[in-house]
Amino acid sequence: MLKLAVIGAGSIRCSPAVIASLANYYGERLLEVRLYDADEERLDLFDRFARVCFASGQAPHVVFSTPDIEEALECVDAALVQVGTNCARKFLEAKEGDPVPAAIASLLQPLPPSARVLSLFGERLVLPIENYDSIDWPAEPDEEVRRATPHQILRWIRQEEYMHEYLREFEHSPVKEWLDETQWGVE
Repeated sequence: MLKLAVIGAGSIRCSPAVIASLANYYGERLLEVRLYDADEERLDLFDRFARVCFASGQAPHVVFSTPDIEEALECVDAALVQVGTNCARKFLEAKEGDPVPAAIASLLQPLPPSARVLSLFGERLVLPIENYDSIDWPAEPDEEVRRATPHQILRWIRQEEYMHEYLREFEHSPVKEWLDETQWGVE
């Protein structure tokens, strides 16, 4: 089983696309997806969303959520980092002018040295850690979409609307490509 931590799982920009991508991922190993966010309300929303997406896509992944970064990163093989500048300052208590990449890198200190890391904020966030890749994906939503996204997710969770079309949009994604292309070296 491949243990994958999603750091900043409450991200309105990233989590819907990441979770839909993972719901479409059927690699050689099953995934244990560990969702971490300091905002427990958003963490709960995306935990429920992940469970519904995985069930809808018939993905056999295990979901585990925690507001404890050490628990999220314990013995993981990989981490997706989707903590943006604003989120980093808020939850890492970084002050204006503090180097955000250094603050996020300190958040990731419990990460095992062999773990692979993919940042979803591209060149805007370069982390001083090993086994590091970055992409700038998905695109930043406009304010209207940002406000509507949690409500849409709740409609999917409550099964008021079908999510199959949304999941189909992520049959191919940079996250899935990264998972497929990375040499894990785990049994």
